[in-house]
Amino acid sequence: MLQIISLGMGVQSTALYLMSSLKELPRADYAIFADTGKEGSGTYRYLSFLQEWRERNNGIPLIVLKEKNLFEDLLSRKNSQFAPIPAFTENGDGSVGMLRRQCTGEYKIAVTDRYVRDVIYGLPRYARRPATHVWHGITLDEIERMAIPSEAWKINTYPFIGHCVNYKEQQRLPWAKPMNRSDVINWYLLHGLEIPPKSSCVFCPYQSDHAWAVCKREQPEDFAAAVRVDEAIRHNSQRGIQQPVYLHRSCRPLANAIFDDAKEEPWGECSGCCHV
Repeated sequence: MLQIISLGMGVQSTALYLMSSLKELPRADYAIFADTGKEGSGTYRYLSFLQEWRERNNGIPLIVLKEKNLFEDLLSRKNSQFAPIPAFTENGDGSVGMLRRQCTGEYKIAVTDRYVRDVIYGLPRYARRPATHVWHGITLDEIERMAIPSEAWKINTYPFIGHCVNYKEQQRLPWAKPMNRSDVINWYLLHGLEIPPKSSCVFCPYQSDHAWAVCKREQPEDFAAAVRVDEAIRHNSQRGIQQPVYLHRSCRPLANAIFDDAKEEPWGECSGCCHV
């Protein structure tokens, strides 16, 4: 049965890749990273390092998918189409709400699933895929992020928790390596490896004020790209969204937003496919 690492390029999923390549975990068959077009510059630097590391250390095959570019799609949807990210908007009563999140499913999960079907298995569009373990780098401190797959072929596998789950049942993993996030970070340090930066699109609305402030201060090109997206998605009236939408919870243009650098809690949490 194939073992595939869902590689988000964050701390935990990258550790799965490295541990599996070093045979501290069973060797997976592939690791797949679905690139949405504008991850943080630090993530792309680490991806380059990981690709070089793979060549030197006989690492697991690392596949980077660029089938869909969320960044370009958002810039081209200025006034006519729904923004598939959970941007903020004011409700009629003055409260702040978020749009429905579609980006993870459409630009990461679906892209990866199609590649598994079309390329790895070489199956036609409506063929049933064989049962496949899909590894996720979710740790014990995030156990609530475990998810039951909706597809019958998929077995969500959590090596850092010690369980796998399909649409019918949950089972223990006899070879698991239960760890929390701090354990994983210590693993990098013990192996003399640089710790990856947190992975997310530069325009992700779930970011904390602290993350926005750091990005503006230390990665001005990334912040400028986020500002472009923020301006591009502002009006979606042709898609039924009457109020302007924004990347920042203040519902102010990102270029003018005031960030509380001490606020480190994000405004929401993705499904676990982007940030691990």
